[in-house]
Amino acid sequence: MKVSKGTDYALHAMAYLVSQNGKRDKLPVQELAGKLDVSSTYLSKILARLVKQKYIVATSGAKGGYSLPADWEDISVYDIIVAIDGELTLFEDSFNHGDECKIQRLMMEVEADMIEGFKKKSVEELI
Repeated sequence: MKVSKGTDYALHAMAYLVSQNGKRDKLPVQELAGKLDVSSTYLSKILARLVKQKYIVATSGAKGGYSLPADWEDISVYDIIVAIDGELTLFEDSFNHGDECKIQRLMMEVEADMIEGFKKKSVEELI
């Protein structure tokens, strides 16, 4: 499975926020971008999607930044992937044979297993 660069950044940002949980109140986007060695402008756009889904909290102002919500332990890796890339399918059956196509059934079964695996992995497991 190939995830987008945005999802990669989001997962790494979440991992850093989790690793700093309890040590720091809020992390400025510039600090996060510096730790990840990425553009703060692009990272801001990615973080805005996570804020919209309530997977992180944004606080504006001079001492503002990003932090984890109270229920952050309930956030799965799959939640982050969907927040950034949406629900994507990995396989398209070009021949559209329907349910009798063994190839399509196999691919869909494996994809379902992978999705279930991501759903079972908490963001806490990223660190």
